[in-house]
Amino acid sequence: MSCVLLSNLVEVKTETINKSLALSILLGDALHNFCDGVFIGVAFSLCDTATALTIMAVTLYHEIAQELADFFLLTRHAGFTKTRALLYNFLSGLSVMLGGIIVLSTEMSEMSIGVLLALASGVYLHIAACECMPRVINIVSNSSERLLLLVMFAVGAVPISLTLLNHTHCEAHSH
Repeated sequence: MSCVLLSNLVEVKTETINKSLALSILLGDALHNFCDGVFIGVAFSLCDTATALTIMAVTLYHEIAQELADFFLLTRHAGFTKTRALLYNFLSGLSVMLGGIIVLSTEMSEMSIGVLLALASGVYLHIAACECMPRVINIVSNSSERLLLLVMFAVGAVPISLTLLNHTHCEAHSH
């Protein structure tokens, strides 16, 4: 009886792990979070406090949806248990701190920041186009589901787009 109780407490998943999918999600997430840390660090070092806080808030907002998507991909398609997905997702999320620390302790050129953004977005475009979209196409079967997908896309895209309404560049303070 104690074995049965113990097995109910411990999460066991017998499916095989899709290592290539998990690796692409976690590495892409780590690079993406690193870049977020870079941009937050740049905002706090070059922008006024209100702009830096806005950049941080928008970053946190988009991270919620992105981390949930990573969690569902890791648990439903990569074969991770919930506990393992949470742990690995948390560990890849720590790279945001690394990005912030590096940018605040060194001077990064605009070119370096641009390259980091291009790499992070390229990884996510690859995951979206090659891993996620085929799965979505296979499960969407009617117009109401397609409408729901469009609404969910808008929920993620509109807030990011709204930041462009008051688009400004922060400049280094002259000393």
